[in-house]
Amino acid sequence: MRPESPRILLADDEDTFRSSTATLLEQEGYRCDCAQDSQEASRLLTDQHDVLLSDIRMSGNMQFEFLREVRTRFPLLPIVLVTGYPSVQTAVEALRLSFTDYLLKPVEWLELLRAVNQAAEKARFLRMTDVARVEIDQQSTVIDHLREVMNRAGTMGNQAGLGWALEAFLSQSVVNMALLAEGMRSVMTRHVQGISEEPMDVCRMMQCPRLSSYREALESTVDVLEKTESSRQSKDLGLLRNKIEQLLRLKA
Repeated sequence: MRPESPRILLADDEDTFRSSTATLLEQEGYRCDCAQDSQEASRLLTDQHDVLLSDIRMSGNMQFEFLREVRTRFPLLPIVLVTGYPSVQTAVEALRLSFTDYLLKPVEWLELLRAVNQAAEKARFLRMTDVARVEIDQQSTVIDHLREVMNRAGTMGNQAGLGWALEAFLSQSVVNMALLAEGMRSVMTRHVQGISEEPMDVCRMMQCPRLSSYREALESTVDVLEKTESSRQSKDLGLLRNKIEQLLRLKA
């Protein structure tokens, strides 16, 4: 396995899901650490992890305690959530804490792999920005040092050597920055292509059991208004029917 393979912490109290998912991810080239509850996950998680793949409903996280702690410790860590007990509360919390993805069990393997791949790409991009920042800081530090040396008395005899050293350093820095820029552009292109342009629909994401009931009630209301159209005189009822029909035409 290559040292640069993305490293994932998989936290889930379901032994079968945890072990099988870790095996499949390792076959895709990921390095996986596993935790069976929030306490173990909190102990194992380090800044060397690229992605946290975590269940919601497990010991130590019934009120999002663990995930809030993770977001405090690692504000930029990509987190993919999986749960077999969806609720509006957890969906809203996921949005509020800016988690990368929210998946419902039983989750299709390809859907899970897509979410993990996108999270790993995000982590790679963030690490590249850190490297770029360090590279820029190093350039600034070296140039300031060379300027200081050039201003000292008795160093003009070494001017040619210092000039060559500065040119070599800047040339290498330009190459490094170009490589970083190309890598970041590539990651951003793949990331943007994988993002849906549609806004997140919380009710659809939660597979709200009341959604079909609401739609059925609206359709019944339209039927009644249509059947009594010839007998009613109120323009308000006509406007009401139009509004309901517009709602029903919205993408479900």
